[in-house]
Amino acid sequence: MADKELADLRHEAENLRKKIRDQRQAVRDTTLREAAQGEAPISRITFRARKILRGHLAKIYAMHWATDSRYLVSASQDGKLIVWDGYTTNKVHAIPLRSSWVMTCAYSPSGNFVACGKRLFVCPL
Repeated sequence: MADKELADLRHEAENLRKKIRDQRQAVRDTTLREAAQGEAPISRITFRARKILRGHLAKIYAMHWATDSRYLVSASQDGKLIVWDGYTTNKVHAIPLRSSWVMTCAYSPSGNFVACGKRLFVCPL
């Protein structure tokens, strides 16, 4: 009984894979190069600094904007996470960490928490 059921499930999975492959092929009507052929080339993009946030004493490895697009968090080799107000460029919080090897940082989707990733797979919240 279990062998027949397993065979039926495998057959159903194979049918679903085939259906997905067929649907992908149906919408794959052109390549990106062909679609962009008639478009004008993009001119060179120039960046300029709008505001400079000063506060870290070493290299900044990562930064992440909160979902409200106002606050951001930055992680630096100086062992600090700094939460900034992007509108006023003021520091909201400076969070000292035990290690200076902070490699990444992120806001939670709710915007209530920040997390950082350090060497040796440590992730304090």
